[in-house]
Amino acid sequence: MKKVYEGIVYDVVPKSDGIIFFCRESEEDNVCVKMLSTSDGRLMDADLYAYVRCKLGTNANRVVKYCNNYVLDHILPLGNGETFICTEDGQANILGADGLSYWSGEIKYRGSAPSDIAFYKNSIWASFKNSNVLIRFNVKNMNSEIRIGGRTSPFDEPENMFVEGEWAYVCNSGQNKLIRVNLDSYAVEDYYGFEEPIHAYVKSCNYEFVVLDSGLYVI
Repeated sequence: MKKVYEGIVYDVVPKSDGIIFFCRESEEDNVCVKMLSTSDGRLMDADLYAYVRCKLGTNANRVVKYCNNYVLDHILPLGNGETFICTEDGQANILGADGLSYWSGEIKYRGSAPSDIAFYKNSIWASFKNSNVLIRFNVKNMNSEIRIGGRTSPFDEPENMFVEGEWAYVCNSGQNKLIRVNLDSYAVEDYYGFEEPIHAYVKSCNYEFVVLDSGLYVI
């Protein structure tokens, strides 16, 4: 495991040739955007516009109107030009290809907003850090359908999720573990263990990146 950035990382977005992330060196420094290339390992400064386009997509100018904080809000492309947005306080919208909201509501569990969301097979999956659960919502009516976890739970403060194929990689920050959940069979298994809490995991060009308390690493 190699550290590629030492500082505070707020959000990491995978791209076709690496990652782009929103960060700052320390609490006293200004926020900035960095980009890491997987082809040559170079860490470069990037502009905010590149980050916004990468995270929000080609409809960025319309999507941003429904965000409270586009760095910390959860934004998902749903296909056919549609976008799902969930703010930090659990307020959600589904935007059509025209950039207008055709559904709005609240995504919460026991009074708490999701710590992250992911899209798989026409369903929205949400992790809830305070309740140690993952919940699947039907994207057509946003009703909850399946819950994994609860009183007896494989999760301990689940945060960021990254979906690849049928697997959701969940950052189990309370146990310093990255675990993965099969979204078809609902099987849960350990994937990586760390010496400090893990807050985010993304994959790009077969490289795996994690955000720990001490910075951003490539595994």
